[in-house]
Amino acid sequence: MLLLLSGCQSRSMTITKGNGTRDNTPVVLKPVASGQKTIGNKKIIFDISHTTDGYIMVKYMGDNPKVKVKIKNPNEKDPYIYDIFDGYNVFPLTGGNGKYTLIAYENISGTKYSQLYSQTIQITIDNELSPYLYPNQYVNFNQSTKLVTMGEEIAESADNDLDVVTYVYDYVVRTLTYDNQKAEEAKNGNLAGYLPNVDEIIDKKTGICFDYAAVMATILRSQNIPTRMMIGYVSMPEGSVYHAWISVYLKDIGWVDGLIQFDGKNWSMMDPTLISDGNNSSSIRDFVKDKNNYTTKYLY
Repeated sequence: MLLLLSGCQSRSMTITKGNGTRDNTPVVLKPVASGQKTIGNKKIIFDISHTTDGYIMVKYMGDNPKVKVKIKNPNEKDPYIYDIFDGYNVFPLTGGNGKYTLIAYENISGTKYSQLYSQTIQITIDNELSPYLYPNQYVNFNQSTKLVTMGEEIAESADNDLDVVTYVYDYVVRTLTYDNQKAEEAKNGNLAGYLPNVDEIIDKKTGICFDYAAVMATILRSQNIPTRMMIGYVSMPEGSVYHAWISVYLKDIGWVDGLIQFDGKNWSMMDPTLISDGNNSSSIRDFVKDKNNYTTKYLY
C-alpha cells in the first residue's frame, strides 16, 4: 500500500472532514515546579521534582538581566545552553538516563559570563517519550494556545496516529510560506535568543525552519504523539546549513527518525520546510529522502 505523506505536489491530499475513529481530544501536559525536590542557591532554583517525567524547572531570583543555564546530557559532547526568562523556565531532559550537569551563569559584560551554580545529578526517566510530549521553551504551548484547538480540528477525521501526522504535515506545508528575510536575519546572527510563538506564526502564515518545526511539534504533542524537534545541519551543495526538522514516535513502529514518506517499506525525511512553498522539484524530493544529508546536534 502506497502511503504518500510528503505533501510535495500541490493539493495532492485532501483531508476529508468527518468523525474518525481516533480520539482527537487534546492532551496538554503541564510542567510543574512543585518544590518537592530542589537544588540551587539564593539566586537560582533548579526544581528537579519531576525529572522522572523528563524535565526540570529553573527560576532565577537575582537582578542580573542576562542569565543562562547549561545542561550537559549524559554521554553527549555538546551541552545545551538556554536563556533564562522571568518566572519558571522548563527544559527537557533529552539525554536519557544518566548523570546530568546543571550549570547557571550570570552576565558580566558583553558575552562574558561568570558561573553562578553547578551540580551534577543522577536522573532516571520513567518513560523515554515524556520529554517529547511536554511543552518547553522551543515547543511552547498550553491549553489556551490557539494551535491546540486547530490541531483538534485537523485530526478530526483521523483513524490513527499516522493519519494525524499526515494531516498535520499537509496542513503545515500548505499554510506556511518560507520567510527569506527572517532567514537572512538568523543567518547574520540577528535572531539570537529567538523562540517561536506558534500562534503568531500561524497568524502570519510565514516562518523559518525553526517555526515550521515548532508548529508541527506543538500540534502533534497536543495530540499525544511524541515529537522531537531536531536542530542540526543539512548538507547542501553550497555547504552545511543550520536547520530544524522533526521526527515522531508511532506505536508499533517506534521512532520514525526524521522520516515521513512511507511506501510500505521505506520512509523519507520529515522536513516540512524544504518541501513547502513550491519546492516540489524531483531534486528536492530526492534530497529529503536521503537521511545522510541531515546531522542532528540537539533534540528539544
